Amino acid sequence: MTGRNRKRLLVIAKTLLAGALLAWVVSQVHWRDYVVSKSDGKAYAIGRVLPSAEAPQKLILRTGFLWSSGTTAPRDLAEFVPLPNSAQVIQPGLASCIADLKAALLAVAIGANLLMIPILALRWRLLLATARIDVSYWEALRLTFLGQFFNTVVPGTVGGDLVKAYYVSKHTPNKAAALVSVMMDRVLGLTELTLLASVMLLVVWTAGLVPAGELRIPATLVAIILSGMVAVFVFLFSGRVRQMLHLQKLYQRLPLAHHIASAGEVTRLYRRNVASMVKAVLITVLIHVTWISSIFLTAAALSLPTPWHVYFLYIPLIYTIGAVPLTPGGVGLVEKFYLVFFVTAACSPSRVLALALLVRLTPILVSLPGAVVAITGAKRPKTEAMEAELGIK
Repeated sequence: MTGRNRKRLLVIAKTLLAGALLAWVVSQVHWRDYVVSKSDGKAYAIGRVLPSAEAPQKLILRTGFLWSSGTTAPRDLAEFVPLPNSAQVIQPGLASCIADLKAALLAVAIGANLLMIPILALRWRLLLATARIDVSYWEALRLTFLGQFFNTVVPGTVGGDLVKAYYVSKHTPNKAAALVSVMMDRVLGLTELTLLASVMLLVVWTAGLVPAGELRIPATLVAIILSGMVAVFVFLFSGRVRQMLHLQKLYQRLPLAHHIASAGEVTRLYRRNVASMVKAVLITVLIHVTWISSIFLTAAALSLPTPWHVYFLYIPLIYTIGAVPLTPGGVGLVEKFYLVFFVTAACSPSRVLALALLVRLTPILVSLPGAVVAITGAKRPKTEAMEAELGIK
């Protein structure tokens, strides 16, 4: 089987997995407003509320979730479970959640996402300068928008990281340095995101903000992710460990192995420039605080009652897991974990899914200037041509 066919099969497998996960997510929510029966615990979509003059306390119900597959006789409101801290029994469906959005809060959240792009460009330019690649801030900003566009609008066709590395390589004869700068930019973000989740886990546990029993899953995930990241770093950058474990042949088959091996001077530059790396870390913290705050504002626009500290604990975990290339762009996987972590008695699956969808759509919206860069800039070659020029096997 050729390499191209293997890539196609991998994309098909990822797409099928994404579809299966999205189907599971959809099965957890309702498009219509609904009620939950006290007798059997089942959810029923509301067809209509009977006119108050005729029967003020009765509903006509429908079975099904995003669809309607039948009707039942009128039922009394007293037969259904009320919402927490309320006498109301009618729970909002996805359509109502979106219709009731607080537009001002959502606009601020979108603005915060847009603000992150120039900050991301600032961090990447700092990493490029540390690797002795001279790129203007304007060029770094253009390429950051371009990379975000390919990562969010067209995931699975060609990664935004590859596009950024290809164009920035035009500014240096050292192709390895260009690739390492992009890889360092991504690794720095994921590492700090995991550490943020670790710090918040410690904070909420120490302050008693979340019951200890509810912290077992996030604590386990943090431990697994941190262990995995350490293992990957050791595997990539420690030749001695690879020789001890007889993993050199596996390492040599990696697409970037020869670049990593030849980029020793670049990695040493990063290690020596402590001040620059501290600045990069601080910029990364600012990026993540801004980003998670924007998600909290989006949740507030949807009237989700989840406390702020829950977002700073679970959002880093969701997107660190979503960064694993199991599905194109993490589609389905990210939404699944939103439902796993955020659905409570007070937060219906419909509201949580509305949050996950808005959080996915917002970066697509703010990355659209990258389409202008793609159209007005130099014609982008095919993926194979970019990989060949960069020396990626």
